[in-house]
This record gives sequence, structure tokens and C-alpha cells, in this order.
Amino acid sequence: MLELSWQDWACVFVGAFVSYHVLNWLTTMPPKKFTVPVPEAANPRWKGKVLENATIRDMKDPSNMICYDPSTGYHLDTIPSPAATKVKELYERTSSAQLEWSKTSFEERRAVLRSLLDFILENQEVICQVGCRDTGKTMIDASLGEVITTCAKLRWTIDNGESVLADDYRSPGLMMMYKNAKIVYQPMGVVAALVSWNYPFHNAIGPVISALMSGNGIIVKCSEYVAWSSRYYESIIKACLAAHGHNSDLVQFVSGFADVGEEIVRCGVKHVTFIGSPGVGKLVQKNAADHLVPCVLELGGKDCAILLKDADLVQAIPVLMRGVFQNCGQNCIGIERIIVAEEIYEKVVDEMNARIGSLRQGSVLTDGEGVDCGAMTMGNQFEKLEGLVQEAVSRGARLLRGGKRYNHPVHKHGQYFEPTLLVDVTPDMAIANNETFAPIMVIMKHRGPDDAIRIANECPYGLGSSVFSADKALAESMCLRLKVGMANVNDFAVNYLCQGLPFGGVGISGYGRFAGPEGLRGLCVPKAITTDRIPGVKTPIPPILDYPIGSAAKGWTFVESLVNLVYHPEVPAKVRALVGLAKTQL
Repeated sequence: MLELSWQDWACVFVGAFVSYHVLNWLTTMPPKKFTVPVPEAANPRWKGKVLENATIRDMKDPSNMICYDPSTGYHLDTIPSPAATKVKELYERTSSAQLEWSKTSFEERRAVLRSLLDFILENQEVICQVGCRDTGKTMIDASLGEVITTCAKLRWTIDNGESVLADDYRSPGLMMMYKNAKIVYQPMGVVAALVSWNYPFHNAIGPVISALMSGNGIIVKCSEYVAWSSRYYESIIKACLAAHGHNSDLVQFVSGFADVGEEIVRCGVKHVTFIGSPGVGKLVQKNAADHLVPCVLELGGKDCAILLKDADLVQAIPVLMRGVFQNCGQNCIGIERIIVAEEIYEKVVDEMNARIGSLRQGSVLTDGEGVDCGAMTMGNQFEKLEGLVQEAVSRGARLLRGGKRYNHPVHKHGQYFEPTLLVDVTPDMAIANNETFAPIMVIMKHRGPDDAIRIANECPYGLGSSVFSADKALAESMCLRLKVGMANVNDFAVNYLCQGLPFGGVGISGYGRFAGPEGLRGLCVPKAITTDRIPGVKTPIPPILDYPIGSAAKGWTFVESLVNLVYHPEVPAKVRALVGLAKTQL
């Protein structure tokens, strides 16, 4: 018998690895290079006119969107919101382009996505700078939320999209054993995504990736708060399609107010993905229902992180700091409730208090180093946030840090809210049940696993969650009891970097899923098809059942006996069924 040393096995493994990648390289279309003009304001040295008391809507002309940097107040541009007729025109152009795109092969679609991934990797700094200028976030927050997540989605879709959408053969069952039964996933046509402003690059590009891989065209309604950056991000997609010789009308980005979103839903699209608040989600659902357009609604969260008494605080506390203050808390799966075991409660509070007290705020593009937290993209939420904090304090919560808007010493017209620490919060307080979308850490106390589950499940939101414990089996069992769509053991939000998993929630966090096989197939019509498996064997209609029926009594005996023969579990019943079938032939 031939025996191989570990060196021989290593050579075999390396040879197989190299052969696989060489073959893959020879059979794969290489990425195509393309360029996109960079907006001048993306340059950190750029300075614009400072707007005092900036608002997104021009009061002199309400049809215009005023674009500005929320961290400095710099005016970026004024962009008109499109009319309803413009939306219908974009739909018609996208629909025409989609007819051709639906005929492309999976390899042609992958080629476009590879080129897009290549562009992102080479231009990630500019992509992040554009996002920072339009939303006020930091470069690190942009990289984590815009670039890494988009690259993860691209890589998963490139590697798995074809297998997910390939013909799916199913068992035909005993009665139809002579048939092949399969599902063919066909593109819907033109789909739509109405996305939020907190991650303007990823939120818009993510639905595009799924739409392109599944053979669809797409109209993306970008928030009016990020109209400026969305134009640049759209130009990336269009340039990528053009570089491969495809019609760039296949993808359309539209920024505008609520009326634009309503028009997109009713313009003829075959599916809507909405990312936003529960209130607006209900309106989208009602509008879509009038046109029988299916929806996926991702409506925000109030995610909990449960710390049991044996949690590894050295690991957990940095994760929770990132979970709360990433993007200034403007995350649908941000940690908004930390439910801590009473045995470690004060230790956790003291450590968070010290860390939060050291956080620095400012404009990362203007101030450079020394910025932990950026600005709030929406400047009209401060009264609401301050009210939630004050209501909690009036009912017994302790405010240890922040709790109010921050007047930056340099950027006097920037939109900042102080990093906040609110402890001793109870489930009946408003801040425990309303999404803040802000840099506010809420800490609650529990008296054991069952109590922690009770506290967590009293909130009407149910998107993501985390459980931290040295007992992984216990932590996982608690995850299964939480009323949420996603859960993590000893981590935060990594579900979304695992792009093979579906993303979505329960309760007022919405319904339906995007990402993973479920999300990709959700953009397709699952057409059920049967074909003959055995040559010459086709479905016959027995003479006794052929119209016109000679004897209804014999016909009934025949079908009853046939059902029992095929499906009855007991042998005597099957024997009686055979006798019954024989009698009908006499």
C-alpha cells in the first residue's frame, strides 16, 4: 500500500489548490477597469458656504432638496426632486434595458459584479469620503458600514448566486414518480428599493447587487438626505455596466421626497424592498397593496444585548461600545438596550461611563485625527431624543453622560448629539420601546436568564440581538427564545457579514428577508415545472374516468382505492385497495 509523508500530502494539496485557481483564472472574465469623476467636495480640504439652521427642504421652493454636510453645515448642492412623470419615464427605460439583461448568462452578470468589487477595493477611500461628507460619519464608520458590508455581499453573490438561482429539482412524490419536478427562478422584471440614509453607499448598492444577479432591473429611491452622494454612487454602477457593454438604464437612482417614493411603488415595479421606520413602512405597504406589489419591509430595531454574569467583559465591552456608537448609533441593528446581570451591573456601568466620557466629536474630513463620533445626519430629531432621555430620568433612570445636543466649538452649525449613558432604565420607560437611532447607551438590569428574556421580549421591535456568556449552550438557547429575526452569541451584528444568512425581523421590525438565498430568490418568480421522466411514459386518463363517465359509482371506487393504495400506511388497506381496483375493471 502506498504511504505518503506529510510533505507529499502538502505537495498534493498545494498542487490541487494552484490547479483550481489557475483553471478558475483561465475560465473567468477578468474585471474591467473604469473611472468615475470624483465630486470636488469629497476632498477633505474643500470648504463650502456654511448654512445657518440648514434644512433639507428649500422653503422658497419645496421641490428642491438642499444638500449639506451635517458635521460642518457646508452647502454641497441644491437638487430638484423629480416629478411623477420623470419616475414613469425612468421605469420605461429600465424595463426596456431589463429585457436584454434577462437574457445574459450568470457569468456575464458575475463579470459586472467582479468589476464593481474591483472598483470598490481600489477606490474605497473616496467612496468613504463622499459618504462622510454627506452624512457626517467618520471614515472608520464608513468603512465598516459601507465598504466591508458591500464587499461581503458582492463576494457571496459572485460565489453563490448561480447555485442559488439554478433550477431546483424537487421530489415529485409517489403518485407522480414518473415526472421530473423542478423550480425555475425567473427574474420579476423591474424591482424597486426604497432605502434609508444612514449608509448611502451600501443601502443603495446592496439591492442593486441582488437585482443584477437575479436578472432584474432596479429603481433605487435614495433618501433626500443623501441626494448628493447618491448621484456619485449611481455613476459608479452605470459606468460599470457601460464598461461591459450593457445598457446603463438597467439601474436608476432617484432621490426625492415622499411623493417620489409613492410614485415608484405604483409606476409598474414588480417588487419593493423598503428600509426605514415602521410608520413610513405602513404607508409603503398600503400603497403597494393597491397595486398588488409584494414588499419586504425592514423597519428598524431596538436591539438588545444580554450580558449574563459569566460574560467575558474584556471582549464584550469593546464590542458593545462599537455596537452602540458605530455611526453615532444610526444603525437599524445598533445595540439600543444592554441588559446586564445584577452581579456585574455596577462594574459594567463604571467601565462604560469612563469610556463614553472620553469620546470625541467632530468632522473627520475637516478635523482629521481625534474624532470618534461624527454628526447626526438628520438635524430635526434632537427634541425627540432629549424628550426620551428626560422622560426616563423623571421616572428613575440615572443620566451619567450626555443627554442633549452638542454645540461644537468650531462647527457651530454642525448637527451633534452628545454620546449619552442612561442607566437604571426599566421596560416601561419610553426610551426602552422607541428606536432612538442616536449615540445613546441604555443599560438595564436583569436577575437571571429568564428575567433577561422577559425584559428583552417586552419591546415591540424584533430585529437583531446578542447574548454574551461563557456558557455557549445557554446563550444559544436564550437566542432561540428571543422574539427577533436574528441573534448572535458573544457578538454583535455579524449576521450581516455572513451574507449567506437572511436579514430581517419580526414584530414592528417588519417582515420578509433580504440577503442570503432567501433574499436572492425573493426577487424571482419561482416557476414550478414538470416534465416526463421516462421516455414514452405520459400521464394516462383511465377509461373509467374519461368523460363522459360511464359509471360514477365505479369511478368513485376507482379513485378511492387508488388513494388508499398509494397513501395508506397499512398493508391490509393496500390489499383491499388492489381488490377494489380490480373490481372496477369487471
